[in-house]
Amino acid sequence: MNISRDPVVRPLPILLAALLFLAPASCVAAELALPAGCEGFAWDVRTELAVLQAPGVLLEAARMPQAAQAPITLGRRHDLSLHPQREVSLAARPGKPMLEDNATAGMVALRVPVDGRYRISLTSAHWLDVVDAGKVLPSVDFQGRRGCPLVHKIVEFDLPAGRDLLLQLSGGDAAVAGVVVTAVAAAK
Repeated sequence: MNISRDPVVRPLPILLAALLFLAPASCVAAELALPAGCEGFAWDVRTELAVLQAPGVLLEAARMPQAAQAPITLGRRHDLSLHPQREVSLAARPGKPMLEDNATAGMVALRVPVDGRYRISLTSAHWLDVVDAGKVLPSVDFQGRRGCPLVHKIVEFDLPAGRDLLLQLSGGDAAVAGVVVTAVAAAK
C-alpha cells in the first residue's frame, strides 16, 4: 500500500490542531515570543499579547450608554467599530479632554465574574474609561510601549463583580480599536 495515495485522513495532525485551538490563552502565552518593540513591560503581559494576536470578534460600539448590548467576553479580543465622536453620547465625561477633529468614540458593556484587578488592553490611542452607574472608575496603573505592533496601552482597574459596567473609548482617531480584558493573577 502506498501511504502517499492512502485516502484515509490522518487524525494526529487534526487532533494537535484542535488542542492548540482549544488551549487557554495563558498556556499559549507561556510559549509566546514577544514581537519586536513589545519588550520592556514591567508586568508580565504575555497573556494579553497572545490574545491580541488572535483574530478579533467584530462588534459595533454603542453610540448611547443604554444601547450597549451583551458584555464582551473576558480573555478574548474584540475589535470595536467606533463612530464619529460628535455622534456619540458618552456615559460619563472622559477622564481626559477629548479631541474633536476626526475623533471616534463608542461604548461596550463589561461585566466581571469576581471582584478584582483587571487589565484592559487597547490597540489604539483612544482614552479609555470604565464607567459604573455614570461615574468613571479610577485606574490603578497603566503601561504602554511605543513601537509595539500589538498594543498601544494596558490599563489596570479594580472592578466590582456583577455590575453592568461600560467600557468607554473616546478621543482617538482609529475607526476600529482592538480591546482585550483579562484578570490579573493574584500575587503568590
